[in-house]
Amino acid sequence: MTSLEIVALILLMVLYLIFVLGSARLKIPRKTSFQGIDDSDAAEEYDRISLLPPFRLIRRRFVGKLKKYAAEGTIADVGCGPGYLLQVIAKEYPTIKLIGVDISKAMVERAKANFESLGLADRVEFREGSADHLPFEDQSQDVIVSTLSLHHWADPEAALNEIHRVLKPGGKMLVLDLMRDAPRMFFWVIWFAQNMAFRIIGMNAMRRAGEPTGSMFASYTSQEIREIMSKTNFSNLKIEAELGFIYIYGIKGALETGKE
Repeated sequence: MTSLEIVALILLMVLYLIFVLGSARLKIPRKTSFQGIDDSDAAEEYDRISLLPPFRLIRRRFVGKLKKYAAEGTIADVGCGPGYLLQVIAKEYPTIKLIGVDISKAMVERAKANFESLGLADRVEFREGSADHLPFEDQSQDVIVSTLSLHHWADPEAALNEIHRVLKPGGKMLVLDLMRDAPRMFFWVIWFAQNMAFRIIGMNAMRRAGEPTGSMFASYTSQEIREIMSKTNFSNLKIEAELGFIYIYGIKGALETGKE
């Protein structure tokens, strides 16, 4: 065997090990996370991070699924952060009323400012509130969405029941979050972002907060999500896993059986 063939064989073996180890699912205990970002520096950095290409791609993917699932009435974003998901929805649905809800006053103010800078302030209303105490009347919302927020909710079962409470009969929910039993390669990418990329671009407040690996540790496994779902007032919930993410779909009323 020539030296070139030996090098090629070693490279193939390394790539194979990376693939095998990276494809294995994480098995780590869950660690709780903070509910909101009230530190102004962290809020500013989270705003900047949300504009990076991976987050833009996540939002576009999410709205693509939303378009197949719901496209009328009022859309409320729970855990809206700086409001960028609502901006994408506003462009896709120019006649829909939008509401953003976040537990963090700093995030609500930043989301308002972001919409005002685009001249879209009249399209959206922002409110402070937690997922398990939503600032809405019973059966008042057509669609509830949430992205990368569920792992921060203090009581996800109560939050999903709260979403059920505020949805109109036939109302729909679409939630996206990280998944703790993601492939190891997915976790390595997140670890690299926090410990290398964020250091280079000066995201010090987020690194001090242990993000985004903290969110990964605080997220749920697909089995844990199923167990949480089984205890809620929804009877028509389904989940869809994609790489390190999980989508939760829910419909209240018309298609439900047994719990209405």
